[in-house]
Amino acid sequence: MTIVLSSLGPSPGVIPGSKQSKLQEAERVHKSSTRRYARYRTELPLIVKVLGQEGYLRIHGRCFEIAENGLGAVVTSEFRPGEMVSLELSIPKVAELQTLRAVVRHRMGFLHGFEFVGILPDQASQIRTFCRTLPPG
Repeated sequence: MTIVLSSLGPSPGVIPGSKQSKLQEAERVHKSSTRRYARYRTELPLIVKVLGQEGYLRIHGRCFEIAENGLGAVVTSEFRPGEMVSLELSIPKVAELQTLRAVVRHRMGFLHGFEFVGILPDQASQIRTFCRTLPPG
């Protein structure tokens, strides 16, 4: 899987405006246009809870991207794709801590993509409202 961070511009060694730079931009636009939900850049602390042999483990991380159906985060442990976890995060201007069930969809080092599972209607509404306040990712 290739992750393209558009905010960083072209890859090192790629000349802006060159054919290779334009191909990278086209790939980024195509990839984002095929997503079910838009992604938004953010910076939120989060805790990933997973059941271990001796009970639940709490691992700290940072959410860097959020969408209505999931989020991207840097987490200090490596989770396997398909693994079920609980995510705890505080959404700005929402009083209560959000606890969301999620499945790990992809991992590259400490970068993880989580898809929400069984999200409650109130939680979905709060995430949707928060996303509308953020710049597109």
